[in-house]
Amino acid sequence: MNPNPIQLFCRSNRNLLSIRMEPRQLQYFRVIAEEEHFGRASSRLQIAQPALSRQMKLLEDEIGVALFERLPRGIRLTTAGRVFLDHCREISSSMTRAVTATRATALGSIGILKVGFIEVAAWQGIVPDSIRRFRDRFPAIELSLSAMSSARQLQSVQDGKIDAGFVYNAHADRDLVALPLARHSVLLALPAGHPLAEQPDISLADLRDEGFIGFRRQASTRYFDDLAQAFAKAGFEPHILQELDSEPDMLALVNAGAGLAFVNACQQWRPPPGISFRQVHDLAVDLELSLVHRANNGAPALRHLVLIVQEEIGKT
Repeated sequence: MNPNPIQLFCRSNRNLLSIRMEPRQLQYFRVIAEEEHFGRASSRLQIAQPALSRQMKLLEDEIGVALFERLPRGIRLTTAGRVFLDHCREISSSMTRAVTATRATALGSIGILKVGFIEVAAWQGIVPDSIRRFRDRFPAIELSLSAMSSARQLQSVQDGKIDAGFVYNAHADRDLVALPLARHSVLLALPAGHPLAEQPDISLADLRDEGFIGFRRQASTRYFDDLAQAFAKAGFEPHILQELDSEPDMLALVNAGAGLAFVNACQQWRPPPGISFRQVHDLAVDLELSLVHRANNGAPALRHLVLIVQEEIGKT
């Protein structure tokens, strides 16, 4: 059985660890202290005066000090009683706050929501729009945001480290729910002075002799395999010079002239200097952006986020 608030309070002093008292006794004590009269307190509480007196005697015996001075006409608090009254009021206020916070959490108006996101998807579109609307609508909910790869987000959602994640190409999992948000195309990134940068039309065949900075398969299995199948359909395997799991790192190498790279078209929203982005007309590969969360996560704050995201989807 969980200790009542007074027992928790008493744990601050080892001499009080054995004290047992009921919340109703504290209520009785407060009313008697306010009325300074057992009879008036009895009428206010709607309990018999002898029973009220007995409860206060038990309380004083339990604490080991006198809380009241009995006067010919009424009572008054002892010095110890005034100290105890202050603490009783503090405990009552704390319990009121606890109940309010508990109800608000259950309704999803306060709390913490941990969400992961792909940095490139957060520059423009449904991800930043949803986050802004969530913050505006639920300012009392602490929204903890973490930039991480899709693979890491999926693992973090499964492990319960985050509540949801904005990920690309989520794999099928019966324990997860994936809400599709958008599809983003893939573009070819070239150094600005590369001959293909000025070519009006680029096909996969034009890339047969080029070297590439590739995306690690572990970072996004489906994306890696989709690109490999596209090249196989074109009749050749790309010459991979190096594999990375970060598009900004890939673009840095492209800018240095170390090779070409296929990247998320959203990279155009923050174009690095010295790089051109071009569409490859016969490359039928895209990235599916989804909001992913555990199927059994019924947190009200998460439901709020899902509803907001669905509203944003309806606008597109």
